[in-house]
Amino acid sequence: MNIVFAMILSVGIKAISAIVEIAIQMLITNGVGVREFGEYTFFVSLIEGAYFILFSGSIKLNTFYLSTPSINLSKFKKKYRLYFVTPIIVAIVTIYALMKNPYGILAGIILYIYYFAFDTSSVFFSRGKQLPALVGEYLLGRIVLLIGMLAVMKLNMASGMILLMLYGLQFITMLLWFTPYKKKLQLGRDEVDVSLKKLMEYQISDVANSLISYSPTILQYFVGGAFTAGFTGIISIVKRFINFISGPTTKVFLPEFSRLYKTGQQEKLEQSYLMIVRIQMVFIGTIGCVLIGFPNLILKMFSPDLIQYSSVFTIAACSLLLVAGIGPVTGILQMTGGERICNRNQWISIGAMITVWFFFRKESLFAVYGLCIQAIIEGGMKYYSVCKRFKKNIVPVKNYVLLWLPVGVIRIVVDVIGWQYSFVVLILSTCAVLVWNATFAMQDPMIKKAIIEKMKK
Repeated sequence: MNIVFAMILSVGIKAISAIVEIAIQMLITNGVGVREFGEYTFFVSLIEGAYFILFSGSIKLNTFYLSTPSINLSKFKKKYRLYFVTPIIVAIVTIYALMKNPYGILAGIILYIYYFAFDTSSVFFSRGKQLPALVGEYLLGRIVLLIGMLAVMKLNMASGMILLMLYGLQFITMLLWFTPYKKKLQLGRDEVDVSLKKLMEYQISDVANSLISYSPTILQYFVGGAFTAGFTGIISIVKRFINFISGPTTKVFLPEFSRLYKTGQQEKLEQSYLMIVRIQMVFIGTIGCVLIGFPNLILKMFSPDLIQYSSVFTIAACSLLLVAGIGPVTGILQMTGGERICNRNQWISIGAMITVWFFFRKESLFAVYGLCIQAIIEGGMKYYSVCKRFKKNIVPVKNYVLLWLPVGVIRIVVDVIGWQYSFVVLILSTCAVLVWNATFAMQDPMIKKAIIEKMKK
């Protein structure tokens, strides 16, 4: 599959996935309440956070090594699962069994399934099988989860345990989806010695990601209660939207970054990065129009009780989305020998986040404020790092301003005229921003070439 169209397809599939994800969250908040959504989000954050702290570094090893078709990691994986993954899961389940905590036992089992599902998906991405990987990881499981939640809500059977079981069901669905495709994968003949130092660098990076992504919700739950954790979960929608865009595009292109780096194709590496920035901004700018331009309407869709926090929501959306516009900096650095730079950027920004938590600890939404500061500081350091990597200002500030200009104009007009709750204005504005950013993206030579070649066929 053409790599440009693979990336565009990935964003399209993830956009559908985003709609499904938001529908799931709205179903919970409207069906059982923001507080109950906070409970659900807390346990999901524990599972996903544990995965990124413990196991996700091995997924990047797949991406780095298996982008070379002849390479095989089967011996390493057997040892990794036997001596590391399985004993940890057994210990978690045993501890919670002794505590007679069914939530903990279920969470441990889901964590085990979660690892295998995402490990399998990363192998497909690394081997160039983007379509089955995209459908399996980003779409099919969530659709099953949504259908399951609709069913239990209809039957008035919704409970914390049932919702958590449905959450785990999506990863079982992923594994079942991948099973028939495994036979078509190229296994590779050459077993390599895996660099444990590289694994450690990747894992340290993901520990930092886990703290950034999940600690605000968990901390907010313990300090402020389930309702504020629920609102923090709503704030995480912004991060999820970003991941819906950057996640699949990064996974499609990380093996390409690794290949270009290994073969010394510096110019092509730079062109690929810029192309990703332009395509991602088509969708990030469009999402920015919705979240930054119409925060009251978005929050009302989840719960009228959340409208009072529209200013905080806007600040969080601006902080996270503006930084996301600089593209997959972490991915390109990690696939080109810059793992330590990424880790430095992340841990410095985490230090700033914790400092804000300390000084604002008496504020009800202190965790959200820290998250915003962390995003801004890490974003600035990422921009500096990628410019230093390419030895120039890789993303011109002028272009960046032009991409965000319509979003700012729309927000001002909406506030002045009083269209904060208008669906019609939201749809028209979103379409206008989409066309504006798509036109800008079409100026990229790689995108032009790919479209021209496709049209000739």
